[in-house]
Amino acid sequence: MSANNSSISTLSSAIYNAVSEMVTGKLIRKSACAWEQARIRMVFDYIFTYTLLLIPIIAALTVLHDIPNLIITIAFAMIFVSCGILMSTGIPHNHIGVLAALNTLLTPMICSFLNDMDISPIYAIPWLMACMLGYFAVNLRTSLSLMALLLIYLGLAAWMKLDQIRVNLPPTYSVKDRYLATPFLMLVYLVIILRVWGVYFRNIFRLEREQTLLKQQEFSSLINQNLIKQFLLVKGLSRSGKDDFLEGNTDLIDARFSEIEKQCDSAIHYLDGRQPD
Repeated sequence: MSANNSSISTLSSAIYNAVSEMVTGKLIRKSACAWEQARIRMVFDYIFTYTLLLIPIIAALTVLHDIPNLIITIAFAMIFVSCGILMSTGIPHNHIGVLAALNTLLTPMICSFLNDMDISPIYAIPWLMACMLGYFAVNLRTSLSLMALLLIYLGLAAWMKLDQIRVNLPPTYSVKDRYLATPFLMLVYLVIILRVWGVYFRNIFRLEREQTLLKQQEFSSLINQNLIKQFLLVKGLSRSGKDDFLEGNTDLIDARFSEIEKQCDSAIHYLDGRQPD
């Protein structure tokens, strides 16, 4: 059993790495910044994980012959697949992030409108995820723009509900279907959130540690270089002082010792992490 689990894990990891290299390879090689590479991988993780988790939903809708929701879900998944294809051609990750965020925002918005402007968690969570993706993949302005679109829709829904304006469209699911689907969809959303942003923040912490270690190594290297320089100067001054003493130039000996003391003080300052005076 353990060997089977290990084989499945190895195969899954191999498939993920192969798809990741195919989709993000060109962008990763073009980006020298580790932070940008982490954002590229985050956008890929979002697209890949969401598309992967839509497959069982599509299969269930096919078995249930739920044609309206099947069409919407397939279109939803195909946009994510298109995002991956565009990403593999070298289109910047921020553009792909905007497209994926709009897909996550607008498609559930359409479904919500078709289902009597339902704003339950099965729609609210994707809207939140869209705003989060816009912020982490692009910037705060993009996230605020997505939030503005969402607030406009929620305001429209509230106005139509309060004024009892009904849209005569056949709902894509019943109230019973909604309650049955909500636990499963919430599990899907939680998996996406934990996978995408959990891995992203883990990569950020790893990069922070690597940057700190690199700075410590650079500082240690600088200290070593300065100390070697100081010791060479002290060694040279000591030899000069010895020669002056043997030649009877006692007037220069005090100056040599003063310079040696200065260089020793300088070395102590470097060891304390301060700049010498």
